[in-house]
Amino acid sequence: MESVETCIEGVRVRCTKDCPYRQVLSLFGKRYTFTILRILAHEGVVRFNEIARMAGGSTKTITERLNDLVRFGVVRREAFAEIPPRVEYSLTEKGLDLKPALTMIREWGKKWNLFEC
Repeated sequence: MESVETCIEGVRVRCTKDCPYRQVLSLFGKRYTFTILRILAHEGVVRFNEIARMAGGSTKTITERLNDLVRFGVVRREAFAEIPPRVEYSLTEKGLDLKPALTMIREWGKKWNLFEC
C-alpha cells in the first residue's frame, strides 16, 4: 500500500515508485553511498582500495555501492590493463553536479551540531 505524504512544497501527494524523492533515496539511502560520494567529491580520482579504506566498509558492500553508482551514471570506473590490475573511480558530470548538495548537507549538519566531520 502506498503512503500519502506531504511533499516539501506542502502538497499532500501519494508517494509512488515514480516519486523523485523515493527514486533518489533508493540509490543514495543505502549504507556507504554518501560516504563514497563524499570521498570522490573531495579526492577526485581514487583507487578502489583507497575508497574501501576511507569508507571503512566491507569490500563486498563498497563494490556493490560503486557498481550502483556506475550503473546510474554518477561514478566513472576506469580499469587499467596492468599487473597488478588498477581500477580508478571518479565522479561523472552527473556526479559532480551533486557536489553543491553534498556541501549543503554537510553545512546543515554542522550548523545543527548533528555530527563532527
